[in-house]
Amino acid sequence: MVYTPKKMIKKIRRLLIAPFFLFALGAPSWSAEQHQGTVELFLGHYDIKDPRFREVYLTGGPIRGIVLSSALAYGLEFYSEIKAFYKVGALTYTKEETKFLLLPLSLGLRYAPPWPYLIPYAGAGLDVYFSYETNPIAKTLNVSKGTHVLAGLYLQFSRTFPVRLNGKVKYSWVTATENDIALELGGLEYGGGIAIVF
Repeated sequence: MVYTPKKMIKKIRRLLIAPFFLFALGAPSWSAEQHQGTVELFLGHYDIKDPRFREVYLTGGPIRGIVLSSALAYGLEFYSEIKAFYKVGALTYTKEETKFLLLPLSLGLRYAPPWPYLIPYAGAGLDVYFSYETNPIAKTLNVSKGTHVLAGLYLQFSRTFPVRLNGKVKYSWVTATENDIALELGGLEYGGGIAIVF
């Protein structure tokens, strides 16, 4: 079976959403003192900063995915993120259609004080970007590594209800190399999500 970027996005979306609903349906009674981690659905906007990318794809676009975190000690948390970013553009000279799929995987540590209701956090970590571009000229698959920093704020309406709203800003530095040409895939990401605490 041949997977186009659009079909891949649909399959990834199903895989990302399924664990969230499993946690939601099976979440036990919870209080702030029992916090072990979170599972979160995220929707935001991503801007790749390389000007050559913008020449072909014009602007950034929506990015969506899932964020998992695990409480360690003293307010420290380990987190992992997997997201999907998809754009359709036009080649610079021929104006033929080109499609770009980016799957960023992030791992890191963040600090979130155990406060009620408003919980700020900040952290940093490592990235692995899987990118795939297809057009009439070529098909390109690339794996790139980089780093990021992030900060955000959780809003929790009740200490006994395991649901939080999240707003986040993240900046990444990731450079892809193809035929000795470097392309900066990092950039600014911002958005929000809904998290279940367990």
